[in-house]
Amino acid sequence: MSRVPDPMVASPSFPVLDPPAVHVWFCELSRYAGCEASLAAQLSDDERARAARFAFERDRQRFILSHGLLRRVLSRYTHITAQAIQFGTGEHGKPALSVPAGPAEDFRFSLSHSGECALMAVARGREVGVDVEVRKANLDCLKLAERFFAPAEARAMATLDVDAQQRLFYRLWTAKEAYLKGRGVGLSFGLERFEILFEGESSGAHVRLRDSGTVDQAWRIQSLSLPDGLAGAVAVAGGDWDLHRYDATAYVLA
Repeated sequence: MSRVPDPMVASPSFPVLDPPAVHVWFCELSRYAGCEASLAAQLSDDERARAARFAFERDRQRFILSHGLLRRVLSRYTHITAQAIQFGTGEHGKPALSVPAGPAEDFRFSLSHSGECALMAVARGREVGVDVEVRKANLDCLKLAERFFAPAEARAMATLDVDAQQRLFYRLWTAKEAYLKGRGVGLSFGLERFEILFEGESSGAHVRLRDSGTVDQAWRIQSLSLPDGLAGAVAVAGGDWDLHRYDATAYVLA
């Protein structure tokens, strides 16, 4: 079960990540545009090469800022310099910290960015996945749900008016993305192969696997309260965790 403090937390000192806690960081990337050069300098050669492949400058900048800020957040937790942080892959190819055996080895993370915003989830000893999406007003949400979601989810959307359809679509989409990212399996697993079961009006949800009809007891989903125009969710493995949300601008990260 998760417990969610609201609103986002701000404190004068960098938060301590205890094992039962899951920390989610909200970053407004445009606030860090002036730090692009210093953030780019801390990226790996591979990250800089990936950034250079973007066709549009806007997308290249957002990649640099989000990945650079991730390094600085992880640096504060692990006490490894941002530039020295190395990434590898964990189970199913999920990005993971590559560190020697020690206190930093049990940190897990997930990064998502959309438009001018990024979300980062960090935990200890448990896998996490996070997703953020900028809502698009002209999206045919019902058509997409009928194509990609589980039939029961599409049917539930069909009973709603257009505005409510969009809200539910993004609530389901970000929950599904967060779950897949947490497991490290990606969209190839199939969004239609599982259903998100929200508990009434609660922001918490479980995942039901359609092949077996069973609930995946290993994972829990939490929708996030974000600024207008955004939708987000975090998926966390295991039980008995507390969710804490932080605004990056309250801390010296860049």
